[in-house]
Order: sequence, then C-alpha cells, then structure tokens
Amino acid sequence: MKPRLRLALLAATTLLAACGEGGSVGSPTAQLRPVIDSFAATPSSIEAGGSATLSWSVTGATSLSIEPGVGAVTGTTFTVRPTTTTTYTLIAGNAVGTSQATATVTIGPVPVLEVACSGASCGAASPTLHSGSGVGIWRYRNTTASPATIALSIDGVRAGQGALLLFSNGATSPTTLPSPGTLAAPSPLALPPAQPPGAGEQAERDHGHRSMLERNRELALSMRDLPRTSRGGGAAAPAALAAPTPTPVVGATRTWTDNYPATPVDYPTVVKAVCPLPTGRKAVFWVDPAATAAGNVTDADLAYFQATFCDATGGYAQVTGMRGDAWGPFVAPWPDVYIQDGPSAPLDVHVVFLNVPPGTQWGGYFYSLNNILRSYGSRFARSNEALAFFIAAPGVRSNRGYFASTLLHELTHMVNYYQRSLRKAAPFDTWIEELSAMMTEDVVSPAVTPDHVAKVPTMRVGPYVGEGGGVSLVSWGAGIDTRLYEAVGSLGAFLDRRYGLAVYANLADCPTTGTGVACVDSVIRTAGGTGFEDDLARMGASVYGLLPVGGTPAGYGFPATVAGGFTLGAIDLSPWASSRPATAASLSGAFPATAHTYALDTVPAGRTTYARAGVVVPAGVTLLVVIR
Repeated sequence: MKPRLRLALLAATTLLAACGEGGSVGSPTAQLRPVIDSFAATPSSIEAGGSATLSWSVTGATSLSIEPGVGAVTGTTFTVRPTTTTTYTLIAGNAVGTSQATATVTIGPVPVLEVACSGASCGAASPTLHSGSGVGIWRYRNTTASPATIALSIDGVRAGQGALLLFSNGATSPTTLPSPGTLAAPSPLALPPAQPPGAGEQAERDHGHRSMLERNRELALSMRDLPRTSRGGGAAAPAALAAPTPTPVVGATRTWTDNYPATPVDYPTVVKAVCPLPTGRKAVFWVDPAATAAGNVTDADLAYFQATFCDATGGYAQVTGMRGDAWGPFVAPWPDVYIQDGPSAPLDVHVVFLNVPPGTQWGGYFYSLNNILRSYGSRFARSNEALAFFIAAPGVRSNRGYFASTLLHELTHMVNYYQRSLRKAAPFDTWIEELSAMMTEDVVSPAVTPDHVAKVPTMRVGPYVGEGGGVSLVSWGAGIDTRLYEAVGSLGAFLDRRYGLAVYANLADCPTTGTGVACVDSVIRTAGGTGFEDDLARMGASVYGLLPVGGTPAGYGFPATVAGGFTLGAIDLSPWASSRPATAASLSGAFPATAHTYALDTVPAGRTTYARAGVVVPAGVTLLVVIR
C-alpha cells in the first residue's frame, strides 16, 4: 500500500473513533482509549499482614489488569495483602490502546490514636493531624491485660501550642505506672510552682466532715445487719408510738447535745424562726444565746437561711423533690429504733446554731445517731431524737453563704441516709456520698441562696488543678485530706454540666448491688454516656488541659448549662493556670485507682509535628492527648 493511502485510512479511522461511543469491559465496539476515572487504595496505610481494597471506575475498557502480582481483574474492586510498600498499576485496554493509573499501599504503623472530639471546636482532623485551629483531642484505650508501648505523631501543630498527655485509671484497683516516653525535640513547659491546695481551716472542716460521714456509714451498716425487730439495749418496746412533738413556737427553749466530740456537750438554744417545708414539715431555727450575744448569728443571717432553705421553692424543696424526702415511715421495719413521722404530722426539721469553741473541726453536720430513739440502747442515750442539722455559729458572721450551702450539703446526707441506708439497706461508699452532696452545692445552692453562692468552682475544681493528679476518688482512708474533696467535687461539676440533672437526681436509684464505681457507671450510662471510665478521663483532660470556657469541644470542659430550671455557671480555669504543676504529682510504685496523672509539653519553634516515642499505657488505662 502506498504511504499516502495508508495515512488517509489512518486518518479516517481516527475520525470514526472520535465520533464513536466509549465501550466497557466486554464491549467490542470501543473506539477510544479507556478512561480511568479513579483508582485508589483504602486504607492507603496498613500494618504488615493487613489488607487494603483497590477500587476503580473505568469507561471504555475491554480488559483490566493490575500489576504487580495481581493480573487480570473484573468488577470494580480487588483486595490485596502486600508485605512491603507497593505501588499498584491499573492497566485498562481496548482495541485502540491502553490507559494506566497508580495507587500506593504503604506498610507501616497504623495510627494508634483515635479522634476523641467532634464539632466546630474540635481541632483533631484525623488520628494523626491537627486542623490548625480549635482544641484537638485524641484517645488511646489500652483494653488489653498488659502495658502497651506506643508512639505518638500528630502533624499540623505550630510552635507554642501546649500538649497534654492525660493518663486516667478508671478501674477500681491500682495498676502499673504509665510513662510519657521520650519527646522528639523536647521543649519543657515553664510554669511557676503549684500554689498550696487550700486554707488549713477548710482542711480541718473536711477532716471533721469525713469523720462524721464514717460514723453515719458505720451506724447504717450495723443497723442493716441486725434483725429489724430486735432491740439494741434490751429494754421493752414502747406500747405505742408517740406522736411527733408539736412544732415549737418562736421563743421556745431547748437544750441540744453536740454529739461530735468524744464527750458530748450540751448547749441551751432558743427558737428564732419557723418556716414551712414540703410534705407538711416545718423548719425550726434554734440559736445558742451565746452566738447571738457575740453577733455571730443575726436576724439578717436567719432571714438569709430561711430564704435558702424554706418554702415551696427553697433548698429543702429542691433537693427532696429530685432525690426523695429526708425521712418517712418506719413503723413496719424498725418500730422501736427510729424516730417516727406521725400519720398526719410529719417530723419537723431542726437547724441548730451552736456557738462552738475555736478549733472545732466542723462547719456543719448531720449525725444519724440523733434519728435513733434513746431507748434503743445506752449508745444512744445522748440522741437528740430529731431530724437535726448543726451549724458552727462563729463562722456564719464572716461567710453565711458558705454555711447556707453547707446546710444543703448536709441535707443531702440526711436524704441519702433515709433513701439508701434505710429504705434500700445499701449505704453509699463515702466518695459517692460526698459526690452527691457536692453536686447539691453545685446545682441547688447557686439557685436558692440569695446571693447565688457557688462553692464548687472556687473551692473544689480550681484547687484540683494544683494537685497535679494522683488523687484516688475511692481511697477515702483514715488520712483524709482536702484533695479528695477537690477531686470528687470536680467530677461532680463535670457530670452536672455534661448531663444536666440526669446523674445528680438519679444517684439514689442506682443499683443497690453496686455502691461503688459500678453505681456511678450505671447512672452515667442511663444518662446517655459511655460510662465512668470515659467521663473520668474527660474530666481530667478538662482540668489539667485548662480547657477554656468557650471554644471547647462538646463533652469536655465546664461550660454553662441550663437544666431543669437550674442554671449551672461556666467554670473558668484560667485563673488557676499558674497553680498547675509543670510536673505531675509523684506516684509511688503504682498508678492509683480512679486517679489521673499527666505530662505537659509545648511545641518548639520550627516544628509542625508533635511526636513522642515509648509512651507506656498500663492495662485498662485511657490516654487522652490534648493540643490547644
């Protein structure tokens, strides 16, 4: 064939191809080279021995093959299991020619972290990438039975950003010590030393309060284990229950016994005010004349306490409305042990201000001994036989809001004693007892005190920043200190803002077989959370990450919340930043149960990757990484 004729035929063929339609695999009429619309590997990075899926979209092909090592394929996907990093080539062919595209599967470590935040304020773009703005939060849970050693690498960071590695042991037993490993291009975070955790006066009050809680718990346990018709002192049971004493009038007098000291002390008192409570009860306010003479409790103070505690919208109504009444009928189970509500005249509630001497280790208390009849045995011979709260009058003059909030705290203990210890024969563990009482101070006190007193942010959450971790919520041993109150109060404030009233109001109803961590875990799950371990870690990251009031991902921090008519204020941790220790509190030999520890870093100049090698996460421990 002559050259000119061959060129003419080729041109005609090209023209026909340009005017024809594209084919697909199996189509003999393809007139163009195949078009590869996409070819990708998912995931693009796998561990050795793992698999990836190659997927494609092709038009106009009569044959498909993948190299290396695969050969001819059909359909739109194929699974590969390379042992080394491999670039795969997809070859699509037809009568006109072939087209090619590549996709690479990288063999290497799979990111160990998972993104642990969401929403507009979340700065975690992927398991290994910070978006450049917002608070990035990542998580690693060691669900195995042995310590895990991992490497962290997060790209997209910038110089000066702070990084927190927060280790949280949400289990009920200690575990081995964690380790933050080695930081690539280290740049230590410079912070001033931690400030003292709190005033000695508050520490003494916490110590005294803890002592009274233990007495209440011991009494509840001892009563639970006795036959409900037996008597502790051997005296004959009364022939009939006496009706409750009529409500005293203003000006009436009575001697009250302070049963806190080893040797009880009697105080003369006078009724200064009476006000109504729900369910027909009344609140009676008694004042030691010595407190009046010293100016420790004034008429204005009493008006303040009445406004806090009384009427249909006061503190008593709010607490008992959510958690149950502070007392009730016991005729059937213990007719000869406890004081009794009458059939139409429920017992009054007494608030007693005593002018106790300097050095007294309590600010206010509820003691269940006073709810037991004196006739039950010699141990109860000094019982006041009344629903009573005692307030240390000398402190009222300087800070009545604090003591009014304390009254509601003690009311919670009375409710818990009746609702849990007596009705269900399942007293709370001490840390849950204090958790519920401090949640009352967080939720109810700001709403009912005339000047909206909020003790928890300034006395619990803020100071917990300075503890440096290492505080076990469940370890309420003999060596009680303020740190335990700070840790438990911080958890309560976190749960209140995360779940509204759902945890606080339902604690009394948690399973009686789980009075420890299992109790709180069940209530959190009922409220929609994933459990105690997760929220303990979130709380620790919020505190030691100093997460801001605004711009914090949902589920973290202490944001303002409105729930059930209560407004819970945001807790700003920035004033406490200088008290956060640069190095976490030392742990001796083991990582305590229900505790936190951490490491702090800053991203140095010239770095865009935050990396640590050799991070040790003990069995059962959660690691949260926070970058902001």
